[in-house]
Amino acid sequence: MCNRTNNLELCSCTDMSVKRIQQLYSEEIKLLDRKEILKVIRWKLKKNVGQEWNGMDGLMIMPSENLTQELSEKRILNDLNQTNCFDFEYTPNNGDNLIFEIGWLFNRWGKRINKKIEYEYSSFIFKDEKWVAHSYNGFYEKTEIIKEGVIKNVTQQRV
Repeated sequence: MCNRTNNLELCSCTDMSVKRIQQLYSEEIKLLDRKEILKVIRWKLKKNVGQEWNGMDGLMIMPSENLTQELSEKRILNDLNQTNCFDFEYTPNNGDNLIFEIGWLFNRWGKRINKKIEYEYSSFIFKDEKWVAHSYNGFYEKTEIIKEGVIKNVTQQRV
């Protein structure tokens, strides 16, 4: 079971149902004002499996430097490169990709909001023994999910 901390800790909870996420973030949800929304951040750890055109072309959405006020690119890089943020046994390999994105929105009453928001994400690739801010081209570079979960630390963005 995931316990919350102020450090960047990546929880690989197998139960990522809305009910479980509501329980995990219940304290933050209670602190929201009437019109505020809580952004809950999910992560995906992927491995690069090579290059392959997926048959589509288009415009890529570039990663964001600040997914929330608390979750900046600089903070993520610092934590990833200074400590083991994973709650499972994991040794990064060159080319591994860690993506953070807004997974759920909740209002003060703990209800999930299906509000349309612009897709935002942050992406990091393990290269030369450290994590760097970078992303793969989804049209030409193929990846597979190793693990996914939610962030345990405060990732609240009041909207």
